[in-house]
Amino acid sequence: MRKLGALSFALLASCSKKADEPVIVPPAIVYTPAQCGYSWAPSATRGYTDLVLDGATGGQPLRVRIGLGGKTTSGESGYADPTTTAVFTWETHDPSTAAKVRLGTSPNALTDVRTGHSWTTPPPGAGVGANEPGTSMHEVHVCGLTPATTYYYQVGGGSPETWGDAQQFATPPSSGKVIIGLSGDSRDSADVFQTLQTRMRDAAVNFQIFSGDLILFGTQQSLYGTFLDKAWKDPSGKLLTLGQQMMLMVAGNHEQEAAQFFGNFALPGEGTDAETYASFDIANAHIVLLDDESIASSPTSDASTEQLAWLETDLTKAEGNRAKAPFIVVVHHRGEFSTSKHKPDKDMKRMRDALVPVWDKHHVDLVLNGHDHNYERSKPITGPASAPVLQPSVAGTTYVVCAGSGAGSYQPGTEAAPYREKSVGFGQYSPPGTSYLGVYATVTLEPGRLTFNAFGLKAAPPDDVIDSFVLTR
Repeated sequence: MRKLGALSFALLASCSKKADEPVIVPPAIVYTPAQCGYSWAPSATRGYTDLVLDGATGGQPLRVRIGLGGKTTSGESGYADPTTTAVFTWETHDPSTAAKVRLGTSPNALTDVRTGHSWTTPPPGAGVGANEPGTSMHEVHVCGLTPATTYYYQVGGGSPETWGDAQQFATPPSSGKVIIGLSGDSRDSADVFQTLQTRMRDAAVNFQIFSGDLILFGTQQSLYGTFLDKAWKDPSGKLLTLGQQMMLMVAGNHEQEAAQFFGNFALPGEGTDAETYASFDIANAHIVLLDDESIASSPTSDASTEQLAWLETDLTKAEGNRAKAPFIVVVHHRGEFSTSKHKPDKDMKRMRDALVPVWDKHHVDLVLNGHDHNYERSKPITGPASAPVLQPSVAGTTYVVCAGSGAGSYQPGTEAAPYREKSVGFGQYSPPGTSYLGVYATVTLEPGRLTFNAFGLKAAPPDDVIDSFVLTR
């Protein structure tokens, strides 16, 4: 069923309102996925067009990716849960409206059919990507899944029906052992990004978190296609990780808050600044995903104010839930305690001043970043950022920069930094006797333990373990 467009709503509101009432333009669609406990409506700031619920016009699905939907308020019905929810997003070459997923726990019985919505992401009005066509996007939110279960699926639909490749993915377990793959900053080499994705496949991570700067220009849709193609299939044409593993993509500065970024990937949230902050509980950890662009670049903006207020509420609840989720982990792009290239930048200082007191107040255990293209870990510390104080692991925050999935390398910091525990470069700054293409990590959650392993990415496995530590609670 088609919904009225934004213009139609505006005309109706204008005709019926009182003289002193503002014109309120409702969203072009409201999508309420089955069994989810939440609804989704597009943010007007994205500029999406052609928004409709599942329609009859089919097209060949391309680059299916799996993200996460849900609410951002812990404790509410519909709060984000990667063990029971998955969001399937894909594109088609030609404009089409079909948005269906058929899935099941057997490849021969894809009997559970869910419907979604579609839209067109327009090119930017000017600058990089402005000469590219709009992108026909499709998305289905699937809730009510069973944790620790392998599902087989296809996306597509329409009349006549057109379906994409048969694929499979596994929901993470709700307790016990969970492995998260961590990477960031791929923007200069899609080939290195593909090599890293083979490692994520071989490690069989339960899902991935990417800390920003997937591509060089966030407004250029064709670049997303280039990099996502590399994760979609390996050089032999075999399906790789895209569509096989959930990928939670946090925006970096190169994403430029562009509609193209938000259209390509699904994160929880609603409202004007949807998908710029979210959290969820998994195994023994509370995970926070934060797009730090507004906080770093426009600290007095409405978006920054909203994010900081949400962080205060979310982390207060997380502290009260330590018995179930003892570890609090935050992922955002810029590194508070990096000693590499970007340390003196003004936006880094604004970000540090805003966020370090928040992490200290709520005793955040681990902060994971990108932005500076190297690997660096702090000792457990508390602020102020200008003079960090060493703390026992249960009292301080460990900060990790792990950025090198294709971006060019930066020289690790050389200045004296008594709070720095480990620093490793790649590329031309690789340790003697090695030749790393980049760096990445895994975070393993188990009862009472969080184990972090960082790796130097080599042209061929096995990769070197360049750092390892364990947090206990």
